[in-house]
Amino acid sequence: MRIEVIIFVVFLIVYFVATLLLRRYYEMKIHMLFVTGLLDDCFDTLNKFLPRILFPTYEQYLWRFRVHDARDEREMATRMIELMLRMRSSKKRHAEVVALAFNYFVSIEDKKRAKELLEEAKSVCDTNVVKDCQLTYDIMLGNRHDCIEEMEALLDRADPPLRAKLYKLIAKQYRNAGNKKQAQYYDGLLVQLIKENSMPEPPKVAQAKREAAAQGADAPADSGQPDTEHDAAETPGADA
Repeated sequence: MRIEVIIFVVFLIVYFVATLLLRRYYEMKIHMLFVTGLLDDCFDTLNKFLPRILFPTYEQYLWRFRVHDARDEREMATRMIELMLRMRSSKKRHAEVVALAFNYFVSIEDKKRAKELLEEAKSVCDTNVVKDCQLTYDIMLGNRHDCIEEMEALLDRADPPLRAKLYKLIAKQYRNAGNKKQAQYYDGLLVQLIKENSMPEPPKVAQAKREAAAQGADAPADSGQPDTEHDAAETPGADA
C-alpha cells in the first residue's frame, strides 16, 4: 500500500475519533450546565464555533428550545419548537417532537395549540403516548381530578423526572377538586425535588420566585425602630 494512502486513512481515523470525542465532550458540558441551572453559560457554549458545526440541526434546536423554555423566554421557545415540528425527520423523531411540543404548550396553557397537537399525536404517536397526552390535557387544561389516588400510588417507585410530572398532575387535580391546601403541599414537594436533583425549574416556579424576590425588594427596609402605630394596633395592652 502506498504511503499516501496510509496517511490518508490514518487522517480519516484521527478526524473521526476527534470529532466524536469533541461532540461527546460538548454534549456532556451543555447537559451539566443545563441541569445545574447555568443557563447563560449553556447558551454561550451552544453558540461557540465547534458545537455549531458538530451538533446536527435538530440537536441544536432541541437544546436551544430547552434553554429558552427554562429561562421562560416564551417567544423564542415557541419559535424553536415550531421549527422542530416543521423539520423533515423520521416518523419516530417526529412523533417524539409532537409529544414534546404538546407538553410544552400545555405548560404555557396554550389550549388551542395543545389541542391541535393532541389530534396530531393520535395519528403519529403510539397508543400509550396518546393516552398520556389525553390524560395530561384533561387534567392540566380541563377539570379532571379522578386519578389522584392512582398517581399517588406510583410516586414511591417513580424516578425523579416521572415524580416531578406526577407532582404537577396531582397538584392540579387537587386544585380542580377545590383542595388548595393539598395542591400547595404537592407544589412544595415539586420544588424540593427540583432542588435535590438539580433539575431545571419549570418556568412558573422560576417566575413565582422572581415575583417573591421583587416583592421583598420593594418592601420598606427595617430601620431598627419599632413601628409604634403597628405595635399599638397588635398589642393594645402593652402599656397596661
